[in-house]
Amino acid sequence: MIGTITHETRSQCLTNDVLFDILSHERRRFALYCLERYQTPMALADLADEVARLEYDAATLPQIPGEDVKEIYLDLYHSHIPKMEDASLIKYSQEEDMVSLRYEFSDLNLGEFM
Repeated sequence: MIGTITHETRSQCLTNDVLFDILSHERRRFALYCLERYQTPMALADLADEVARLEYDAATLPQIPGEDVKEIYLDLYHSHIPKMEDASLIKYSQEEDMVSLRYEFSDLNLGEFM
């Protein structure tokens, strides 16, 4: 089911325990899916918009209350982005407000986990 996920430097491998912990929360799965789908990097605000669309199963962003999108942005910023960055899955530049993947997830079909 889960093979080895390779780090961008190819010198590290992500352990299944870390991967399972990260994938245990739907919002993190959605964020990783979006980063892979849109070929990172992405602005955190754009990532929050896309995660909100997935969570609400909405075709367009205006279908989602603005306050809910803001809540998702803040939750990503304060909780999920730091957790994924601590696990070295992503890289976040606060100065540029950009998020990018550090691992190649092509072998892991993230759509199956949503």
